[in-house]
Amino acid sequence: MPRFAFEAVDPAGRVVRGSLEATTKTRALEQLIAGGQTPVALNEGQLRGGALASLSSLITFKRFDYLSMLRELGTLLRAGLPVERALGVLRTLTTNSRGALRLTQILERVRGGEPLSQAFSSLVPEAPAYIGRLLAAGEASGHLPEVVGRVAVSLARAKALRDRLISSLTYPCVLVIAMIAVLWFVFTSVLPRLTPLFSQAGASLPTPTAILLGLGHFFQTYGSWLGAVCVLAVIGFAYALRRSDLRLRIDRALLGSRLFFALPQRYEAARFCRNLETLLSGGLPLDRALSAAREASANSWFRSCLAKTQTAVAEGERLKLAFAKTKAIPPVVLEFAAVGEETGRLAPMMGEVAAILDGEVELWLERLTALVLPAATLLMGALIAGIMAGIVSGVLAVNDFAK
Repeated sequence: MPRFAFEAVDPAGRVVRGSLEATTKTRALEQLIAGGQTPVALNEGQLRGGALASLSSLITFKRFDYLSMLRELGTLLRAGLPVERALGVLRTLTTNSRGALRLTQILERVRGGEPLSQAFSSLVPEAPAYIGRLLAAGEASGHLPEVVGRVAVSLARAKALRDRLISSLTYPCVLVIAMIAVLWFVFTSVLPRLTPLFSQAGASLPTPTAILLGLGHFFQTYGSWLGAVCVLAVIGFAYALRRSDLRLRIDRALLGSRLFFALPQRYEAARFCRNLETLLSGGLPLDRALSAAREASANSWFRSCLAKTQTAVAEGERLKLAFAKTKAIPPVVLEFAAVGEETGRLAPMMGEVAAILDGEVELWLERLTALVLPAATLLMGALIAGIMAGIVSGVLAVNDFAK
């Protein structure tokens, strides 16, 4: 009987490695699941032991690419394949062993009578929770192929925007790190050696040198306290994000701040309208679509505002008037919602306004990144120039004093 090497997570969250005998790979998978373990890797043969196995696992680990799975699944479902057949085709085409294993788990759950949305939510923890709700809405409305395709498009657009933002901020972050390293080197290694030399000039030190020495004295005296305050600030902010009341205040300030040019508000509104279009096109009534779409927002204050909107719509109020009662929705969404209700084309109008908001977000991001890069470069250059001016002018003053 073949022996399969496995890597799994037990109910306590510990990683377990070992091997078992089974007639097929599917039977081995069933044995692990029946034992309460969540398989991560399952291959025929033996696992390499010790540190080499751990290192190999870290090197070869890959997160499950649920975006590609949804994109390809939507294509197969729109082609007319049933869910089980489409998952089977995806499993056959997947070359990554971990991805194939995850698809096998989902397929087994679906064959056992579990809805795709529930299997996806429980077996794909990497994906946001709202995706399972959108899939459930598609199953309930009978428009699962369209919903899966629209969800994949929305996720791809959000990922492209996030990747562009990360790429744009990489260079400024590197400059900030370099700036901190330069300051640390100057104030801990350079200035302590030059301070006795500069003290010979007394009151005749130039202003740049005096300022530099004052900053050096401040960081040498209070540097440890300043670092402790920064660490405590980071810990406090992380704690605040875990508390719902403080998180609500932070999200409200972020969404309403003019410092970010209303980009968070436009981004959340665009994602909400995109998901609302998906759900309405899938056949859900407006109140249920609002409930499912608002869960996709990462901003707690935005979700709380939309909860009031959902309640007002459920009581019979028009969508535009319900939107107007909250400041979380941009005015352009109100106008498009009014046109959509009047013409009976609310879903397409939500898609149109989402495209407009996405375009505005991308345009402002391009403008801001175009300004951030030269600003960070100029700031770094000014910092280096100021340090050099203080040091050089101090050395020249000491030479003049010696003469």
